[in-house]
Amino acid sequence: MNWPLLALLPLFLGACASYQMGSTPKQANLKDVKVIYVPTAQNETDETDLPGIMTNAILQEIDRDGTFRHARKDESDAILEVTIKKVERSAIRQSTEQFLTTLQFQLLVTVQYRLFNLKDKKDAVPNSTVIGTTTFFVQGDQTESQRQAYPLAAINAAQTIVSSISNSGW
Repeated sequence: MNWPLLALLPLFLGACASYQMGSTPKQANLKDVKVIYVPTAQNETDETDLPGIMTNAILQEIDRDGTFRHARKDESDAILEVTIKKVERSAIRQSTEQFLTTLQFQLLVTVQYRLFNLKDKKDAVPNSTVIGTTTFFVQGDQTESQRQAYPLAAINAAQTIVSSISNSGW
């Protein structure tokens, strides 16, 4: 009477055979990468605060994600090289009362990155580009308002970078 169910049991067990406990699967070229060194981001813009802000955002996102951990270069399996290419802002909302007065901007930070595998001596993730975005309202000084928006754009870019590296096996 339970023979049909018993006959289906190997089928059900076989369906779960490739399941793995733990974090998401990694690409074949990232299987042995567990520790990443993140040097200070290179900066090709005029914004002097961005390299430290971007590097800290990436380190915090690596910690938050948990797929990899970061350490010094001599303890690492790979190097994540990051270059800030461009910073742009575009007007989103204009004042209805004052002509040529912008109330809100969108901030775009273009970042190029690559992950170099130190063991294989080749790129694990070739040069890729992401754009970190955020919006900000102008409150008083426009330059100061933009400077305060940099960490939010850096966090957005860092989330995209770490997610693309961590989830590249899917």
